[in-house]
Amino acid sequence: MIKVLFFTFPLYADFEVAHPLFFLRKVGKAEITTVTADGKPVESVGGLFVTPQYALSDINVTEYNLVLLPGGDGIHEVINESSLQEVIQEAFQNEIPIASICASSAFLAKAGLLKGKKFTCTPATYEQFNDLFSDGEYTGAKVEIGNRFITAKGTAFPEFTIAMGNLIGMWRDEKQADFVYQFSKGNIN
Repeated sequence: MIKVLFFTFPLYADFEVAHPLFFLRKVGKAEITTVTADGKPVESVGGLFVTPQYALSDINVTEYNLVLLPGGDGIHEVINESSLQEVIQEAFQNEIPIASICASSAFLAKAGLLKGKKFTCTPATYEQFNDLFSDGEYTGAKVEIGNRFITAKGTAFPEFTIAMGNLIGMWRDEKQADFVYQFSKGNIN
């Protein structure tokens, strides 16, 4: 069974991870563990109230097969959380894939993972966190696939969903991946 560690924070962008979470459950039969920095409930940018199962400090990231990081307007509230940086670093050191979309690429930069690596996010995020990103190579592509992590623009939901599934070997074959992509683009009748 795929075990996913899903980090949320105040005003996280729920829409960025809707398709990834759906397909993790529907196709991957994944068990999703939702965490926040302090274990307290948060409200997403879309008004969803999320009650986490744990605080970041209460989990052992080595028990998971994927770390899923959304972006969102509240990133400033958690960017300096040492427990988040530690979890990201430990996941990377233990070769646990990390799927990061939009502003959450700043979490990877803060944890030191983007040094000398290609990454992407929206131009606004890049400008906002330019100091954090100075050691990485910003491409502006829809998705950048690294050696254990992916980054994506906040508007590249279909591409992010496919890259995440590829990262953990979730798609049965290319036909299934294409169906998921077309579904995510709204092209399935």
